[in-house]
Amino acid sequence: MMLVMRILIMIVKLAATVIPLHIRSTAMVFLAAALAVTAFSRASAQTPAWAKVSPAQEEAAKKLDVPVAFENSVGMRFVLVPPGKFMMGSRDTAEEVARRCAMPNAQAGWFVDEHPRHEVTLDRAFYLSIHEVPQGSFEAVNAPNEDKAKPAKNKQKPVDYPEGFIGATLPAMSISWNDADKFCKTLNALAAEKGREYSLPTEAQWEYACRAGTTTPFSFGETISTDQANYHGNHTYGDGRKGEYRAKPVPVGTFPPNTWGLHEMHGNVSEWCADHYGNYDDTDAEKKKSAEAGARVLRGGSWRSYPGACRSACRLMERGASFNVGFRVSCAVPTKTP
Repeated sequence: MMLVMRILIMIVKLAATVIPLHIRSTAMVFLAAALAVTAFSRASAQTPAWAKVSPAQEEAAKKLDVPVAFENSVGMRFVLVPPGKFMMGSRDTAEEVARRCAMPNAQAGWFVDEHPRHEVTLDRAFYLSIHEVPQGSFEAVNAPNEDKAKPAKNKQKPVDYPEGFIGATLPAMSISWNDADKFCKTLNALAAEKGREYSLPTEAQWEYACRAGTTTPFSFGETISTDQANYHGNHTYGDGRKGEYRAKPVPVGTFPPNTWGLHEMHGNVSEWCADHYGNYDDTDAEKKKSAEAGARVLRGGSWRSYPGACRSACRLMERGASFNVGFRVSCAVPTKTP
């Protein structure tokens, strides 16, 4: 790859006096692609100790000739999510989900938007941050000249967080969809991130990554415990037991990851997806109406959610921001040069 890049750079240097315009333009395209791939090739070829990845991820990385994991310039860590197919939506009926929530006010109507269950194919691998974006990284991108010795605070919002809600390793919270989208665009513009393309994950990417090959309500199985996720532990799902209600977020990476090395996909803070909220079987006209309404999709549930809202298939809609709302980031796999 380095040899190819050197040759392309030599071509560009000669372009102004020797090479015709149409060849010069082609060379520039190839050079841009080479630089994009090089941004990833600088990472270690070996799997970092912090990356808890599966053989499927390692095989996909080998096939694509890209790292299976990398850490970017603001300390965010990413793992490769392999391409594949999965059944999106709830395996169980809305009535069954409501029954398993074991709450007197649980209604089937809360869960009808998880149907119809349908097959989705993701034919391209992508990277996903292993953690929800922490306040430290959020500040490093949005306020790069701030004193790093000071506690990280989300200065985009005039919010007085209660005790326990501020910290560099706690997830960024009270984040609107526009805030999250702006973060990705600002991250893309950093010189140290040249060649990488960050964005919010699509809803399909999010659920696929959360499931990590599973079909059960949670990536950990039929139910979940407060040893595995941060949610309202006074409530249960299915045969689960009551546990601890922490009543606040915990530092990212507190709980064990799923099979693909992703932490806190269930609970802690709800996470924005790129998509507008709508039903899976909406017509084009209905999708347009949903986009005009402005609601976006949230996934994963939060520290104050009942466990049923933290399931892999559960969908929520939101227009604003809240103490329990944050996000994580995806990164495109670079296109290889021919």
